[in-house]
Amino acid sequence: MLNLNNPQSKHIFAAARLEDAVLEYAKRIVAAQPSERLALLALCEQSIDAMRSLNSERFGNSAFTASAIDEFRDAILSLSSSDSPDLHTIFPALAKLRSDEGFGTDWI
Repeated sequence: MLNLNNPQSKHIFAAARLEDAVLEYAKRIVAAQPSERLALLALCEQSIDAMRSLNSERFGNSAFTASAIDEFRDAILSLSSSDSPDLHTIFPALAKLRSDEGFGTDWI
């Protein structure tokens, strides 16, 4: 369980909001026509860029988290370019990002 008295809690919640935003866009990518995916991918990129900033500013520029963000971005790119996108393909990268070594959002 997340300790709400921890000064890092608000940043963990911010990370969770960004992860959720990308996940919602990814769901829309799966249902979208290929011609619509580029716009959704751009929205994902905005949230992913915000994750990079959050990692840099509030998570000590963690190398693990930076790598997890890169893997998550790669999974989203692969999803958006797939002929038959499957949302489950992004879950391993998302799990790494949400882990204790990543943003720690698994506890929310």
